[in-house]
Amino acid sequence: MKLFNNFIFIIPARKGSKGVKKKNIVKIKNKKLIEYTFETIKKIPNERKYVLSDCRLVKQIAKKYNVNTTYIRTKKLSKDNTKLIDNLCHFEKFIKNKVKFKYYVVLQPTSPLRTYKDIENSIKKILETKSESLYSISRSLEHPNETIFIKNNKINYFLKNKISLRQNYKSSYFINGAIYIFNKKLLRNKKMISIKFHTVYEMPKKRSLDLDDYQDLDLIKKII
Repeated sequence: MKLFNNFIFIIPARKGSKGVKKKNIVKIKNKKLIEYTFETIKKIPNERKYVLSDCRLVKQIAKKYNVNTTYIRTKKLSKDNTKLIDNLCHFEKFIKNKVKFKYYVVLQPTSPLRTYKDIENSIKKILETKSESLYSISRSLEHPNETIFIKNNKINYFLKNKISLRQNYKSSYFINGAIYIFNKKLLRNKKMISIKFHTVYEMPKKRSLDLDDYQDLDLIKKII
């Protein structure tokens, strides 16, 4: 499809996980978690889809969905504290002379409710706005004015200027982690987000769950 000519699609899937054991391959109904992302991008050509994983089983599953597995994710880039940006910089060296493209599309497996249409519309948005980066957002489940943290058994508000009347709150959103798109030139400075030329794609709350713990897993199972 011509729409995807300047894009390459990345699914980062490290073997280990803390919140949910073997998170990327946990079973939800009749599929592994990562299969929901692979299923969503079936229409996209094989040479434009890459899984970044150190997990043998993830790679086996990826091959069934015609997702490219030729990139080798090293042990150094598969630790708990490994930053995604470091993995992408390493991948950039691998892909440099293999595929021509302008933008990266990063699709985390922990967002199984994201749809193909969400991806397509995000791509259209970044092209229409001529932006260098985009991430997907959703309206906040709870407003920041009502968010607290507890320190030394004392309640503290994240926002110092707490407004008591909810109708006076400004609209708030959160980055839901489902879709990141950025111009590959940003990697030169180890960045995924452009300060000047950035845009967002809004998704509904029901498709914005990001699997981080077992409560999220229960919710996603119920929705699916």
